[in-house]
Amino acid sequence: MNRMQSSLKSKHSCRNPFVFIWLLFLLASPYSAHAITYVETGTRDGDGIYTLLRRYELPTTQPYIESFCTLNKDRLDGDDTLVRGQFYQMPILVVRFDGQTIRSTLGIDDYDRAKELERYNKRMHLLGLRDELYTDDNRLWVPLHWFRDNPELKTPQDSDAEDTGESNPGKEYNFSIFGPKYSRVTVEDQRLKDCIFYLVSGHGGPDPGAIGKRGRYHLHEDEYAYDITLRLGRELIKHGALVYIIVRDPDDGIRDDAILKGDRDEYYWGNEAISRYTINRLEKRANILNALKHKNRFRSSNQYSIILHVDSRSGKKRVDIFYYYKQNDRIGKALALSMYRTVRDKYDEHQPGRGYKSLITTRNLYMLEHSQVNSVYIELGNIQNQRDQDRFVRANNRQAVANWLYLGVLDYIDP
Repeated sequence: MNRMQSSLKSKHSCRNPFVFIWLLFLLASPYSAHAITYVETGTRDGDGIYTLLRRYELPTTQPYIESFCTLNKDRLDGDDTLVRGQFYQMPILVVRFDGQTIRSTLGIDDYDRAKELERYNKRMHLLGLRDELYTDDNRLWVPLHWFRDNPELKTPQDSDAEDTGESNPGKEYNFSIFGPKYSRVTVEDQRLKDCIFYLVSGHGGPDPGAIGKRGRYHLHEDEYAYDITLRLGRELIKHGALVYIIVRDPDDGIRDDAILKGDRDEYYWGNEAISRYTINRLEKRANILNALKHKNRFRSSNQYSIILHVDSRSGKKRVDIFYYYKQNDRIGKALALSMYRTVRDKYDEHQPGRGYKSLITTRNLYMLEHSQVNSVYIELGNIQNQRDQDRFVRANNRQAVANWLYLGVLDYIDP
């Protein structure tokens, strides 16, 4: 293999432990790497890490070297050298420009700092490192140190959004929210391009929701609703959608276990804590959805929320998936109807003669009444009924539910 030797010296190793601690802080901040796109570049003969950083007018300090190595850990040779013909991600975030100003895009008031970033983007264009100005392609370049030096900065995608940007089918992304086994997601097509989905799993944090009993184990509603929510989000991303997972767990990800262990460490999008009080929880979720709808109003008018819960009824009562929508929300109704029909048809296909006893109707629920986003509220089954429990404890069934709900969404968006 041909290599280009890096000018990296031993004292600037990519494995400096003190710098690694700094990088963990940076990547764990609200601007984590899985959330938005990085500038990608090819290499020239003789290029090393220092050369690339200097070319893009980035500091050649240890934090930047460390961040470069972390972003490209699967693309570097064993001694941290660059490989000929490989493309590398630079520690520069690509933020979607809102079409107005840099300050409104990033949510800052500092005019001088905004002008400095404007000059940086123009220099990158003059140097031929980017083909168009950010005002033409709506892609603002923001070096990582801006976020460390300016903690008030917020990106339009806000890092907690699972976003592939303007990607091409076949490109792979890494989303840590899905856990190590499922973190890598390959974009298959752009059928959901320009669609934004806010996915809300029920309960979480101090509230596990309904609890069912299966043998000597307890089944927590929030864990199973969350797992199916993640699986649904992953399917939407595969087809070009921008997805916000509103209730988030720092370490669970998608799990294939039958019994999903309950915990209390979930939090809201934006690193906000989940209240122990029901009305506060519901109000916060509705407020988050409304704020995101307003924030993304120039990005897309195709915004939807899907709220997933697990019902609790008499253990003898088996139910199928129920769909609720807000009265007079014709878009929410149409989306719910599309998902209902798809799931019904899938049951008919895979379990002929089973029948499908579902419900699709309006319902006066807080999240539907107070959210300004076109929404569908879904009850996935009865956590007390053993046959319904099979829908939850079997990972293949959880995936099937997510797949079918996604197909219902797709049939509505792109019939």
